[in-house]
This record gives sequence, structure tokens and C-alpha cells, in this order.
Amino acid sequence: MSDSQNTNSSHNQDRIILGIVLAILMVFCTSVMDGIAKWLTASYSIVSIILIRNTFSLPIAFILLMKTGGLHNLKSDRPLLLLARSSLIFFAAGSFYAALPYMPLAEAFAIAFVAPLFTTILSIIFLKEKVGPHRWAVVGTGFIGVLIILQPGTDTFQPAAILPVVAAFFYAVLMIMTRQLRHHSTSSGMTLWGTVATVSIALISLALPGEAFAWTLPSDNDLLLLVGMAGVATTAHFLTGQAYRYAPAAVIAPFDYTMLIWGIIFGWVFWQEIPEAHVLLGASVIIASGLYLIYRESRAKNKTAQDNPLLESSTPPTG
Repeated sequence: MSDSQNTNSSHNQDRIILGIVLAILMVFCTSVMDGIAKWLTASYSIVSIILIRNTFSLPIAFILLMKTGGLHNLKSDRPLLLLARSSLIFFAAGSFYAALPYMPLAEAFAIAFVAPLFTTILSIIFLKEKVGPHRWAVVGTGFIGVLIILQPGTDTFQPAAILPVVAAFFYAVLMIMTRQLRHHSTSSGMTLWGTVATVSIALISLALPGEAFAWTLPSDNDLLLLVGMAGVATTAHFLTGQAYRYAPAAVIAPFDYTMLIWGIIFGWVFWQEIPEAHVLLGASVIIASGLYLIYRESRAKNKTAQDNPLLESSTPPTG
């Protein structure tokens, strides 16, 4: 092997390692954001948290838009789909945050890991993707893991545990809509529209009855926490793009499951939460299913690239 080939191989390896490090940091930031949300749900309504957090995110999203092409990036030839995607963000976040006061953080994270399995099912309906018996078996096994955690029909079952499942479903729909919009809207445009829609829906929902929709003015200290939520959320968004820039999706995706580690650590340190055995067992089943799904999809993409070398060579450089 020539020196230039050795240099290129070493450079690619360094980029992949950097991508992995960024992915781990991204998951940490996301975990911190959800940990702050759990802390705040003890004193504030879900709508108050979502409204203030996204209000602080608005200027950041606007700066991102202007740095990546300006107001032109707000245009889309699929406005209704973009509106639906933007609105769904509120319901995905609201469903997950609503569960946090009633269950350990690690358990909520573990149940939310079912999102990729929902994405597989929805991709058949909306993207007309073909799913073979292996992937169906993986999806079925993953949902068995969810049942192990939820324990339906037993005394340990709590209805609030359904909320992370709902949030995972909404998140999966978001991913499908994002795929459908990838050629019809820019990332910065989707980010700003999503933030605007979330703030707008939160403001409207303040008029609804119920404790979840009540406005609560935060104290100075808690306001700093909400600003921190906006900061780590924006950082996580940036790190996600950078991680996938430096390393393939099949390499990055498994590190999403390190969120369970942070959930266990934060839960133990701040709320003295220790996951029960059935939660860890169910989480292991879901994670194993997700990892196998990533492995199968990675093999399928590699086979497509080998069968169609022109497709591989047409991929734009990421340098």
C-alpha cells in the first residue's frame, strides 16, 4: 500500500473516531436536556417548559437560518407537509415530558428507544419500503421488550408509561416526514418553522383548561435552567449534523443507546432512582433489536453500493 493510501486510510479513521466522539457528546446533551425537563416538571406545567425553552431557541434558529442561506431557506413546495411536521414537534415533546414526573428517567429513555421500530413500520406505509421477515422479527422482538418494561396487566403497570411510547411514535412520524421533505425543504428552514410552530401551539394551548396547560412564571434560577435547556438542545442539534458528517449512519446510530447510561446516572444522582430488573431486561431486548436492525440496514446499503458502484461514486464529498 502506498504512503498516500496509508495517509487517506488514517485520515478516514480519524474522521470516524471524531464522529463517534461527537455522537456521544450529542447524546449527553440530549440527556441533560431531558434531565432538566424532569427537574422542572415538578414545579412547572409542560406547556410552560416547552414555551419558554423554544422561545429562547427562536433567535438561535433564526441565526442558523441566516448563516445557511437566509430567508430563502424558509420556502418549500410542500407547505402542508412542512406545517404538519412542524406542529408534531410540540406533541412529541409534550408526550415525553408529561411522563417524566411519574417514572424514572432511565425507564422513559428505554421505552422511547422503540422509535426506530415504529419508523420501520411507517416506512412501509408512507415510503413504500419493502420489509423482509428478518426486519419484521426484529420489530416484533423490540415490542416484546417494551411489554417487558410496561408489565401490562400487573400491579407494577402505570398508565403514564404509555406516554413515552406515544412520544416515540410521534418521533418516528417526524423522521418519516423529514425524509419526505429532504428534497423540498432545507434543514435550517425546518428547524425554524418547527420552533415557530411549537411556540405558537404552546401559546394557544395556554387557553385550555387543566394543570398541564397552566402558565407558570419561572423563578430566576429556573429561568437559567430553561436557557440551559435551549442551549444544550441547540448544541445537540449541531453535534448531530457534525457527527453524521464525519462518520456513516451505521457507525453513529448505535451510540444513541448510551442515553440509557446517562439516564441511569442522572436518575441515581438527582432522584435516587434505581432501574428495576424488568426495566433493564426490556431495555436490553429493545437495544439488541435496534442494533440488529442497524446492522441489517447497513448490510443492505453496502450491497446496494456494491451492485451499483455509480451510485456510490455520485455521493458528494463531505470534506
